[in-house]
Amino acid sequence: MELHIDTEPIDRTVAVRVEVQLTTREKNHLFSQGDPLVQLPTAGLVEDVGGPPIERTTIFLTELADLPGGLTRMFVDEESARHFADEVRSQLGQLEKDLNGS
Repeated sequence: MELHIDTEPIDRTVAVRVEVQLTTREKNHLFSQGDPLVQLPTAGLVEDVGGPPIERTTIFLTELADLPGGLTRMFVDEESARHFADEVRSQLGQLEKDLNGS
């Protein structure tokens, strides 16, 4: 699994972009063993006025990997963005260990 998490200040908010790439072996493993959910913390999330009424709090790992350009969330401050990035990084690190049998 290849993981990139970037943060970028934009105006008065902070964007966090999460990109995941899975190998064919990892995709096959998930297909046969089950696709885990990744929790998406919402503390400090900027409300998207034109988006869905309730932001998603979970996403399937393969769904995250299939998003062109990754998943981007906007946060009200650096602390909230850092918390989101740390939580997602931790979960994905554990999922990578599980996929590799470590």
